[in-house]
Amino acid sequence: MSEEQTGQSEGSSQAGGVTVSDIQELIRRKEEIEAQIKANYDVLESGLQVDDEIVEFGSVNTQNFQSLHNIGNVVQHSEGKPLNVTVIRRGEKHQLRLVPTRWAGKGLLGCNIIPLQR
Repeated sequence: MSEEQTGQSEGSSQAGGVTVSDIQELIRRKEEIEAQIKANYDVLESGLQVDDEIVEFGSVNTQNFQSLHNIGNVVQHSEGKPLNVTVIRRGEKHQLRLVPTRWAGKGLLGCNIIPLQR
């Protein structure tokens, strides 16, 4: 076998062939992408959900809340900065961190917050 043939059979893709190392690299990249997707999904699952009762949103809490304008002001002044949010979800208290960010839709949160109807 010539030196050129040996080089091609040992992993070189000069002739347009796919090597084992090429496939291993693709598998590694696929696993990284899947891990990123899972991490993003986990963030979405742990974020604000329908029927969450917000009891603290940054500096706004149940003691000083007057209107949704309070929350809007906190969001506007916190763009790009993490906000601590406490919610009651199905009877349990959960601590969240939201980062208000511009996106394709309205506002900076990607959701609508409405007053609790009691």
